[in-house]
Amino acid sequence: MNQLLNTWKEKWTQQPTLMLITVIIWSIFIGLYIQAGTLLFTFTYSFFKPTVAQDLYEGLNLYPLFREEVWFYGGIVTLILSVAFLKAKLFFTMIQIFLKIDLMHPFSKEIGRRISNLSYIAFEIGIFLIFSTAFTGWLVKRGFELDRIQTYLSGTFEYLLLSALLFAIAQVFKRGIEIQNENELTV
Repeated sequence: MNQLLNTWKEKWTQQPTLMLITVIIWSIFIGLYIQAGTLLFTFTYSFFKPTVAQDLYEGLNLYPLFREEVWFYGGIVTLILSVAFLKAKLFFTMIQIFLKIDLMHPFSKEIGRRISNLSYIAFEIGIFLIFSTAFTGWLVKRGFELDRIQTYLSGTFEYLLLSALLFAIAQVFKRGIEIQNENELTV
C-alpha cells in the first residue's frame, strides 16, 4: 500500500496535469459504471415487478414494449446495457493509460497496446449503436412506443470517428516505439 501511495505522490509531483486528467476520467468512469449498473439492476428487477420498466433509468419508459413483447424488451435493453458497459470500459482503459504513461519515455509497448484497445472498444460501441438504432427503428415501424430511447443510442458516427482517430494514434505510437528503441540502441 505504501508503494502505491508513493507512486501516486511521485506522479502528482512530476506530472500534475496528467494526474488531474486521470481524476476527471475516474469521475466520468464512476458515473458511467453507476449508470450501467443501475440499468442492469432495474432491467433484472423488471422481470419480477414489470412496472419497474416504466422508469428503467432517468425516465426511460419501456413498459409498453415489455407488456407487448418481452423478447424485444430484453433485446433492446441488452443492447443499451452493452453500450453502457463498453463506454465504462473505454474510460477504464483511458485511466490505465494515464496511470502508466511516463512523459520522460512516453512510447512503450504497453501504452501503444492500450491505445489500440481504445480504438477497438470505440469501434465496438459504434457497431453496437448501429445495431441498436436499426433495431429500435424496426420496432418503431412495427408500432412499438419507445420513449426517450434515442438519448441512450446517440453518437454512432462520433464513436466510429473516435475509433479511426485512436487507430491512427496507435499507429503513430507504434512508430514512436520503434524510433525510441533505435535511439536507445544508438546511444
